[in-house]
Amino acid sequence: MDVLRQVLSQVLAQHAGAAQLEAQLAQDAAELPRQEIRELAEALESHLRGIPSALDALAAMAKQPQFGRSVAFVAGQVLLYLVDEDDLFADADAGGLGLLDDAYLIHASVAALRCALPGLAVPATYAPPDARARAAVRALLPAGVAEALDRTCENLVRVAAALYAGGGDGRRPATPASPPLRIGAALAALGS
Repeated sequence: MDVLRQVLSQVLAQHAGAAQLEAQLAQDAAELPRQEIRELAEALESHLRGIPSALDALAAMAKQPQFGRSVAFVAGQVLLYLVDEDDLFADADAGGLGLLDDAYLIHASVAALRCALPGLAVPATYAPPDARARAAVRALLPAGVAEALDRTCENLVRVAAALYAGGGDGRRPATPASPPLRIGAALAALGS
């Protein structure tokens, strides 16, 4: 996770700083006052800069005995979306703005987990995006995308909780039960 965090931090520093985001936004909105574009870019930067701490929070929450498997399932899906070049925006073409949907999904996943699993302890090191930045990202994304990402997170958490329900008191069994391997069936399959 440390390597991923370092790479993400470098990418964000190179492509998701307020100056880079402002330049990208100004290309599509030259008629708008530059000061307003700068304020938007700063809000977007704060939202994007939270990606590494949100991933760290997911990793820490995935280690909690009662909810860990559910969180790990959600975190895996979030990571797949993050590294997928064919998501909503082509990250290579869109620069820092291409990570907005990824950042929104990551932060929304943490929020959905917090809501659905009230006993889940979210690390104090994670600070969700402020309401102003979140509202700016929601408004900037194409119509319906933020709502679709929210529904995706809620459904993903529901599936994860259903798959890994029954955490009980959070203690692990003394000897984890492994399903028996069917060696005889495998040998019979080789013989036929």
